[in-house]
Amino acid sequence: MPIKDYGVWKATPVSYTYETKEQDSVSPHLSLIFSDDEPGNARAAINIKSGDHSDSRLVYWAAPNFKHPITQQLSSLQPGFAPLDDAGAGSIALDFIRGNLFQRQSGRILPHDIPGANNDILDVLKPILDRSIKDDATIYLYGSHFNDGKGIHNVHMNQGSPRRWSRDNGVYHDGALLIQFNDHWEGIFIAFASQAVHTNDGPSRPGQPIPPTGYLTWANFLDSETPEDDRNTHEIVDRPVVITEALVNPIGPDNQPGGAPETVTLTNRSASVIDLSHWTVRNKSNESQTLPDGAQLGAGESKTFEVPGAPLSNKGGIITLLNAQGLKVHGVSYTKDQARKEGVAISFA
Repeated sequence: MPIKDYGVWKATPVSYTYETKEQDSVSPHLSLIFSDDEPGNARAAINIKSGDHSDSRLVYWAAPNFKHPITQQLSSLQPGFAPLDDAGAGSIALDFIRGNLFQRQSGRILPHDIPGANNDILDVLKPILDRSIKDDATIYLYGSHFNDGKGIHNVHMNQGSPRRWSRDNGVYHDGALLIQFNDHWEGIFIAFASQAVHTNDGPSRPGQPIPPTGYLTWANFLDSETPEDDRNTHEIVDRPVVITEALVNPIGPDNQPGGAPETVTLTNRSASVIDLSHWTVRNKSNESQTLPDGAQLGAGESKTFEVPGAPLSNKGGIITLLNAQGLKVHGVSYTKDQARKEGVAISFA
């Protein structure tokens, strides 16, 4: 079952404290104090170390210029906690795998608290939080509402977890911290190194690792102790094809007979021919377009495909490429501003 009392809390950051290795070497947290329009302050308990003794490190993605269609919806929220337990695709609920919030190769695997500069999770979190407090920014905390109503936790990826943590796995229930400054947005996304890169979409095992055993973890892709050639091999094998362009706003009225089609351009990054039979392109509403039987991409080749079955919104959206097994290969997002110009393809290169 996914985590309970899931939602997003719109607030203003006030201060924070954190536990060092000496204070708590097992399950330390950073406590972010925040306020909204209600009397008193509340607390976000942010994990800064995994409880998995086999690999206690975190994965951290920073989006210093976060652009995504959900920002427009978030900015219209009233301060306070907005429940999202029953939300899913097309909503403001977050999913690290399906929401195309960041490119996974940009992540870093970081320990909790070690000597040196810019080499642990505290070193990267503190400067961003300091700026958000100094600039009186608006924050959006995703996670689980405390039972007493005074805070939020599970501010991290909540799927693909192993062993005893698997009971909390679900889709569209991931936690994160998004920050709205005066002139831009930033995103902080945290996962655990032992969590799976691919998880199940299906109704019987949503959010559980794929395959059930021997699955790829974030550590497989991002661990600096893994030789770079091995990491690159994992990345190319798992993501041989990428979305490089999309025409989401062709000239003329949308969805009219005889009008110009919406298209997606795919590029093969590998040195082999890729068979695209039974691959699909999915939009933000989970509508899909299956690619033509026999479609192929030669090594380094790019091709453009029409996607009538997965309409691409001019108001911003996401585009996801799935292989024949239904696993995500690549995903991108775009905003309403990027889709504004008719007949101009959006580049994701």
